[in-house]
Amino acid sequence: MSTSYLEQLLSRRHFVIGSGALAAAAFSGGLWGCASGEPLGSTGTPVSPEQSIADIVLHNGHVQTMVSEGDVASAVAIAGNKIVYVGDDSGIDAFVGDTTQVIDLDGKFVSPGFMDGHIHAPGNWYTSLYQIDLTGLSTNEEYLEAIRSFVEAHPDEEAYIGTPFMLNAYQLPDGSNPGPKKEDLDAICPDKPMLIHDVSYHAAWVNSKALELAGVTADTPDPEGGLFYRNEKGEPSGCVSDAAKGIVFAIMPDTRTNDKLEEALYKFMEEANSYGVTGITNITQGGFDVIDMYHKVEREGNLTLRMRVVPTMKETFTYDEVLSTIKSYNDSATDMISSNTVKIYYDGVTESGTAVMQQPYLESAGLGKHWCGTPVWPQEDFARLVHDFDAEGVQVHVHAIGDGAVRGTLDAYEEARAANGERDARHTITHVCAITDEDIQRMADLNVVGALQFLWMYGDALCDLERAYIGDERALSMYPVKKMRDAGIAITGASDAPVTPFVVLDEIEVGITRNSPYPEEEDTDMTRWPEQGLTAYQMLEAYTKNVAYQNFMDDIIGTVEVGKFADLVVLDTNILEADAKAISDTRVVYTISDGRIVYEG
Repeated sequence: MSTSYLEQLLSRRHFVIGSGALAAAAFSGGLWGCASGEPLGSTGTPVSPEQSIADIVLHNGHVQTMVSEGDVASAVAIAGNKIVYVGDDSGIDAFVGDTTQVIDLDGKFVSPGFMDGHIHAPGNWYTSLYQIDLTGLSTNEEYLEAIRSFVEAHPDEEAYIGTPFMLNAYQLPDGSNPGPKKEDLDAICPDKPMLIHDVSYHAAWVNSKALELAGVTADTPDPEGGLFYRNEKGEPSGCVSDAAKGIVFAIMPDTRTNDKLEEALYKFMEEANSYGVTGITNITQGGFDVIDMYHKVEREGNLTLRMRVVPTMKETFTYDEVLSTIKSYNDSATDMISSNTVKIYYDGVTESGTAVMQQPYLESAGLGKHWCGTPVWPQEDFARLVHDFDAEGVQVHVHAIGDGAVRGTLDAYEEARAANGERDARHTITHVCAITDEDIQRMADLNVVGALQFLWMYGDALCDLERAYIGDERALSMYPVKKMRDAGIAITGASDAPVTPFVVLDEIEVGITRNSPYPEEEDTDMTRWPEQGLTAYQMLEAYTKNVAYQNFMDDIIGTVEVGKFADLVVLDTNILEADAKAISDTRVVYTISDGRIVYEG
């Protein structure tokens, strides 16, 4: 059996502590220092006073280094973009000069900057600036009013795209869900294609013109891994999901430009930094030249999110195209922007009936008596992609929602390891909403990372849809996170924004309570399998050091240690000691990215 992620961390941590860290602490009175009392640089060797002067000093705080749960300091010094001191207040004076910004934390809490292990930047900021934005609306009437207003205000657009609608608005009392109708959009715009994404981005609401341009008729069969919702006549009714959505989306004009994306990125970074986020696993969906825009922002000194940029292997791309893109990304990699990861879809989502399950959906969902969902890729093609990317040394990041999808993904990872040999691949499955106990152990044995969306783990509106599709028992036994972590799986925190918000403190609270983090709901019982909640420290690991591990950045970020880049967050509350329900009320005081204060709250 291979060494698990947790065993690997323990082994590395034991080596670090045993090879000098504790000895240094004994001599200096802090975590870092030397017997002579001289300050240490990032290499652990004495440096001159000029070299030791810090740009920023934080002191009189609670610094949770994340090296281990009990590893706590009170002061940190930052020179340039690196951490040069971590220890107690008595050792910090040597790093203070005339130009040093000295911040008295007054007991505030410091940890590595938060990271998101699966997110789509710039998310809904692009929609709010340039497309139809249905955020905050919940009924068909509200959707149509907003769509009509946008179309009337933008009469010269060649097509209309927007987001997000909720399928819950179309749920019928018998449990079936016909989805929104094309006729409602036709009444607003009959002569230009329209496509409105649902909140999951796996389904879309389209008008007749879009279906016509895509060549979709009553005779068009459902593609593998997708569904055309149909009316009583058998005609496409206006709702399409997953691979069927892809067929229609392919005809929509792409009006995005890097200039527009850059404007949206600045808005996104500002929001992310306000939540304490300093790093992301950025899953891209469109063209491959977006990396140039990120590097432009970096060259200008304005990139405030350290990111791993992950292109998506879609059916419309060839393997060679995607591999070539990843290699070109690798050629331009920096400490702020890296790649060498590919995302692949295995299935869709439960609330559209496109997640691949081992047991059938409920008959009342209207999908047929034995419907279990179909994969986006035939298993043989999917396994070949995983094998080929793995053979090239590329990390594979798979979307798998249903327990059937998780099993198929693990089969492919296992086959790739057998054929290509074992290596430090850190292959990942994101979502993992349903998984069997047997596959939990397989996932641990294969050292597969689980990038999980904790905001999905309570009884929200999407949970209601899942219950309608697969029943209460199966829906309420989703997300066995504690079982997964106890088995040795590396659990990383992720939002999948813009599908759901990426407020990390909210997500941490849900991961502990398995209940809503929102003031109007958190005192009600919206819990979902609360026994699978994690501790506050385990949740903080998930959003810091574990994402750094997932992204092959654990040697440069993820813990507060000398020599690592200064990506930090300062909170007004010690979330490891606070009542769990208070975590979502915690205020971000400072966010520090690459040694710069990028947010002050």
